[in-house]
Amino acid sequence: MKHRILLVDDEAALLGTMRQILEKQGYDILTAQSGIEAMGIIKREIESLSLVLTDLLMPGGFDGIDLMEAVHELDADIPVIVITAYGNVETAVKAMQKGAFNFLTKPVNYKVLLQQIEKAAETLSLREENKRLRREIESLQEDRFRIVHVSEKMKRLMESAAEVARTDDTVLITGESGTGKELVARYILNESPRARRPFVAFNAAAVHPNLIESELFGFKKGAFTGADRNSPGYVGAAEGGTLFIDEIGEMPLALQPKLLRFMQEREYLPVGAATPVRSDVRVIAATNKDLEKEIVKEHFRQDLYYRISRFTLRVPSLRERREDIPPLVKFFVERFSAQYKKPLRYPDEPTLARLIERDWPGNIRELEHAVARWVLTAGERPEPVESVRPDGAIPEAIYSFRLGEKNMKEIEKEVIEAALRFTGGNKAKTAQMLAISERTIYRKITGDEEL
Repeated sequence: MKHRILLVDDEAALLGTMRQILEKQGYDILTAQSGIEAMGIIKREIESLSLVLTDLLMPGGFDGIDLMEAVHELDADIPVIVITAYGNVETAVKAMQKGAFNFLTKPVNYKVLLQQIEKAAETLSLREENKRLRREIESLQEDRFRIVHVSEKMKRLMESAAEVARTDDTVLITGESGTGKELVARYILNESPRARRPFVAFNAAAVHPNLIESELFGFKKGAFTGADRNSPGYVGAAEGGTLFIDEIGEMPLALQPKLLRFMQEREYLPVGAATPVRSDVRVIAATNKDLEKEIVKEHFRQDLYYRISRFTLRVPSLRERREDIPPLVKFFVERFSAQYKKPLRYPDEPTLARLIERDWPGNIRELEHAVARWVLTAGERPEPVESVRPDGAIPEAIYSFRLGEKNMKEIEKEVIEAALRFTGGNKAKTAQMLAISERTIYRKITGDEEL
């Protein structure tokens, strides 16, 4: 990258000398002989400037520090080096406090000047790289939580989610595993007045029942063995924002009254605490269970269900919105092609048709996995549609051998073992695939030819 530098000094001879030296070093140079002239250039060229090198004292009442402050108002990352014939500690400190990259005195030591310009250019390059990385991370985060849809069912769901987002009430999101319930919860947060506040996700199914209370509500130091410090818990971490409780149907029955009190009274008692803690947290819950059936089984409290189900949003399964599969496939192909640094290639029409026809019991999560596998393999050896597994994965060849390496008995056994791995151990599917009986599978695997 060729760096563009603006030189500002009222001494034409010095300006000409610096320009000549810096151009020989490969820099693109702009010049101005006053602060006012420099500001006109800066406003036009701010996007391309890498560095400003300015005299401190200039005629016209607009000095180098004024110019530096104006530059930093337009772009805080552009380094400014101040040069003056009146160098003293007080002036240097003032310039540095105002944000100067460095401070040099006249007569200019050009070796030192070139060193400082190189350092400033390196600093700018690092800042630009950091900006680029931040933009990439933000873009990835946006993509990660993007809800791709064209179907009417999803449009209606998103409209309802936007409406409930304007309230501060508890929301229950239902739907099968892998449908994107957490994405809907994040959408509600982003559309709500709490958008810039914390979003904390707690999965009740992923924590041991004996630990859920301390994990959720926090604990005081000494509350139990190993509690060597205070912990705010997930509720405390979400203060002022949103707590997403995933798989709320897995919440232990004994803990449900405490959760109900927390949502009704907006206060909770950390484990080992003597006094309750006030809380300002919105709760969004999700479940793949039928909570009304869980109430009948006495696995879930009815009063808690009524409290969390005031606003209920159901996320449809992928087989209920097959028209969303093509845009989802396109979205995942583009994401994984970039992530895996693979050529951008989309599935052909027959493959896409098969993907649309499939039931996808794992929903979007399963489709995402299938597309990731496709991206990893399609670049070198596009798989035919027939080789796509029923669960959505696109496998490698399940078995191969070279003639002369193994006898028939060994080959048969290894083929059956590979087929069993392929079907997840399902002997009936394996027998159907290989056109043999389940009894033959057992006999070939165990080596018991007498059966």
